[in-house]
Amino acid sequence: MPLSSTAIYDTNVLVQLVQNLKTAQNFLLDRFFPNIVTSDTEYVSIDVDIGKRRMSPFVSPLVEGKLVEARRMQTNTFKPAYIKDKRAPDLRKPVRRMMGERIGGELSASEREQANLTFELTDQIDMVNRRLEWMAAQALLTGTVTISGDGFPTTLIEFGRASGLTITLGGGVQWTNANIASGAARPTADLETWALKVLKESGAVVEDVVFSTDAWQQFLLDPVLKAANWYPNQGGSSVVELGAQIVKGAQSKGRWGNYNLWVYNDWYVDDNNVEQPMIPAGTVIMSGSQLMGTRAFGSILDPKFAYGALPYAPKSWVQEDPAQRFLLMQSAPVVIPSRANGAIAVTVK
Repeated sequence: MPLSSTAIYDTNVLVQLVQNLKTAQNFLLDRFFPNIVTSDTEYVSIDVDIGKRRMSPFVSPLVEGKLVEARRMQTNTFKPAYIKDKRAPDLRKPVRRMMGERIGGELSASEREQANLTFELTDQIDMVNRRLEWMAAQALLTGTVTISGDGFPTTLIEFGRASGLTITLGGGVQWTNANIASGAARPTADLETWALKVLKESGAVVEDVVFSTDAWQQFLLDPVLKAANWYPNQGGSSVVELGAQIVKGAQSKGRWGNYNLWVYNDWYVDDNNVEQPMIPAGTVIMSGSQLMGTRAFGSILDPKFAYGALPYAPKSWVQEDPAQRFLLMQSAPVVIPSRANGAIAVTVK
């Protein structure tokens, strides 16, 4: 039975609709930040086991044992950003033919109202998810996320990543055609060097390598990679896709050694209404599941939701005169690389 025009804007119905809506592509989120936690406060906390590569002490059996300090735990606390997407849908839409509807109309005003609601909610949830994907990209690229907005002081969230895990290659070893041809730059060897840095700093094993399109094109120029593809036994079990492939989000390009290879393409519109790439040109990111990335959501500061924690909190109300329907989407997200040193980002050209 169709919902009444009043029922479709009920908060409980809106929340149910949001959970079933198709979302934007979220490769970085799904690959590196699969864990979701909620907090009924304005803050979220992550416990980190601080480990060092210690060894047991040598002690004579004839003397007292040596006291060894217990391993320390560190609690990192973050205040999520806050999102409020408010909309005032055109009230004339339900009495006008919708895009794709037969000329003359075939839907009732109530059916169009429901379709318009679904459209607006879909767009709101896509925008929240794109913001989350942007936060994931920033955390992987820099180990930080900068938050700024109306009534929100510019805040830099630092996850404590080691400075040596954000690298810009110098001119002599950049992945340029000339450097690769001369052997000054060796992309396949660089991957191993960078994965070793991650292992040393965090103990985490790199599983995935994400390239911008131009960085991937330079990676393909490596003579070692070329030889391994022409003579497969020289590359072990490595299988790399050499053909051109461009898709929304990430495209699998096979494997090189221990690593899954991905080419990533996505964009966002910044605060100046300029379209920017999620991952800048000339970038390589290496990480894996041991990053233990988390999407955390804090309390919704709204009594309508009893100040609870929801990834998406939509509500609606009507202004009586002049009549106007409003839709508001709220969320309090932060994307956290729980093992901050489990990722490295390199500008290669």
